[in-house]
Amino acid sequence: MGNHKTIGEAKANLEQSIAYIPDRYKQGVSKADWATPAASDEAESNYASGVAKAVADGTRQKRVREVSNEAWKAAAMDKGARNIGEGIRKGLGKYTARMGPVLDAMNSAADSAPARTTDYRQNINNRLIPVIEAAKRAAGRS
Repeated sequence: MGNHKTIGEAKANLEQSIAYIPDRYKQGVSKADWATPAASDEAESNYASGVAKAVADGTRQKRVREVSNEAWKAAAMDKGARNIGEGIRKGLGKYTARMGPVLDAMNSAADSAPARTTDYRQNINNRLIPVIEAAKRAAGRS
């Protein structure tokens, strides 16, 4: 038997690397080209093949069953609660840029809606649906 690293030693090494890994990660990301290979025909074919195999093998359902609801909740409460606020803060610019035109279109459609009637279906068709359609058009999803 050889002289092998223990899990304790491996953990200690990993903990020590926390100080410098984030900067190395940023350097690597700044040099990477994710979009070109991800948008390729080969990537699309590989994705379709992988999904078909996963469906045929029942992989998604098997993996879901490997994680208890309690374990998922614990991880979501710990990681999600710790990170969600910062994620929202960082995404506010994108949210404003993308949602602003949608909200403007919705407000404009609502402002030009006819008066309410006593018929709820007529109100849905004449007041609500135009607002939804305006939102979809503004989002480029008509």
